[in-house]
Amino acid sequence: MSSSLSNRFKVSTTFQQPQSVQSMFIGHHATVHCHECSRAMVPRVVIYYGQPLKSICPFCGATFTKFQSGLGRFINRFHTSKPSLAVLGQLLLMAVCSLLLFVMSDLNIVSDQIGLAAFYGAVIFGVTFLAELLFQGIEQLASKLSHESKYYWLTLITIGMLIAINYSELTSYIGGFFFIIVLRGLVVGLICFR
Repeated sequence: MSSSLSNRFKVSTTFQQPQSVQSMFIGHHATVHCHECSRAMVPRVVIYYGQPLKSICPFCGATFTKFQSGLGRFINRFHTSKPSLAVLGQLLLMAVCSLLLFVMSDLNIVSDQIGLAAFYGAVIFGVTFLAELLFQGIEQLASKLSHESKYYWLTLITIGMLIAINYSELTSYIGGFFFIIVLRGLVVGLICFR
């Protein structure tokens, strides 16, 4: 009886995996290289109250990837920070079409009510086009210099607040500027979402 037991352990048994599982991992590595220490590693996920926050390098502790919250994912459905000439072209086209409708109403080709709506459309889309041009310029500058654009926006907000504190007569203009930036986000978000 002991010989049959020892024979069982001596016989090498091989477990074969299904072919689909083996072919799935051929040529793939489970490791990535850290951006800071350049070592091959498997990132560790940091979880807070059941939600993943970020993944870090187990060697140097540097953040490898940040995971967005539910609100951040919802906002990113309406917004992309990547510069897009298509969005600029659509805004310019809408502004020009609204301006043409306004000119046509001035020449009594279309009604005055359409002309009034076209005037407001030309102003809104024209200002949104200029705000989008500024926004994409700042995003492009940040990506060319390998910086995060949120620091540029934070600097712009800080400068705006300092100007508003020192020159109170400019407060309404600064508020209008940031309102236009927010309006740009809504209009461009609707264009991108469509």
